[in-house]
Amino acid sequence: MTLNRMDMSIVRISLQAITTLVSLLVVIFSPVLSAEQYDPIPHSTVAMADGAGIIKATLSCPTSRYAHAVLGDDIEAGCLALQVEDGDVLVHQLPDNQVFEDLVPHIADFDGNGINDVAVVRSDNAYGAALALYTISENNEVEELGSTPPIGRANRWLAPVGVADFNGDDQLDIAYVQTPHIGGILKIWTFIDGTLEQIAQMRGFSNHSIRSTRVSTSKIADHNNDGIMDIALPDQRRQKTVWVTLSPKVSPELHVIDELAYDEAYFE
Repeated sequence: MTLNRMDMSIVRISLQAITTLVSLLVVIFSPVLSAEQYDPIPHSTVAMADGAGIIKATLSCPTSRYAHAVLGDDIEAGCLALQVEDGDVLVHQLPDNQVFEDLVPHIADFDGNGINDVAVVRSDNAYGAALALYTISENNEVEELGSTPPIGRANRWLAPVGVADFNGDDQLDIAYVQTPHIGGILKIWTFIDGTLEQIAQMRGFSNHSIRSTRVSTSKIADHNNDGIMDIALPDQRRQKTVWVTLSPKVSPELHVIDELAYDEAYFE
């Protein structure tokens, strides 16, 4: 069978249409996207790190679907854009009943496998905030590594303090203050045998002021020079700065090692 010029033109147009359709489908369904497509939400910090796994984390997809406004405005993040070491950007979208109620993602190797993970505050319309950890799977997809239990009711929040080895076991831990505006509880979590577990807590702290864009008024340093990182936080009434440690050289539980008059400039 031979094709005339009109037939050949139709074939060329059909092939061009198929090529265009395939290109559009790739753009729509591919999870690997450009970092420029995901701007950070207002007041947020784009986290950066070296190493394998996650090297950049951006809180993006602004939304006002969670009516809390504890961080300065009513805009929260509906997605988390994660850039990996080869340059790919993978995006984790939350369902409509959840947001990332955070401004500062924390990148670290939480499970000790040599690959960077990220920790962010994830809030639910019914159950409030939890600390969620994400990593990149072997299939190059974002997957949840673990999470703390949600606080249990809407508009209850937690303020991350930071990441360090707080008990000298060569494993990174993460600390936060749960409900810093109403009876704040300092909690420290770590991975034990592949599971995220709480290892310590102490009441009486307030590291965040309502509607402030400063997520945490806190400091992490080896305050007593014993080789283990300690935590400084304002007390609940913001009259004192309290240094606490989880060092086994001092106590197997969180223990106060110093108290100072509160001065916000101390935390700069």
